[in-house]
Amino acid sequence: MWLRVGSLLFALPGILLLALYGIELSSVTDCTQGGGFYDYVQGVCSSTPQEEISYYRRHSGLVNSMMLLSVVGALAMSWGMLLKGGQPRG
Repeated sequence: MWLRVGSLLFALPGILLLALYGIELSSVTDCTQGGGFYDYVQGVCSSTPQEEISYYRRHSGLVNSMMLLSVVGALAMSWGMLLKGGQPRG
């Protein structure tokens, strides 16, 4: 059980972050290819130049909590492997 739960907790936060970042990156690309400037704070395309703000700086709580969850998942997987390794095979 620990191995399965740990695997999910390890993988899903990274997948979620990649999906959210990819969606935003798609909006930024559409905006800049159309000749605009992406306003990272408002999340809209603008006609005036805007300051580029990193994803981590804008969503540090989300990124940090997802990475913490991933570490908890890695520890749970390790615990599950230790428990499973102590059992006889058969």
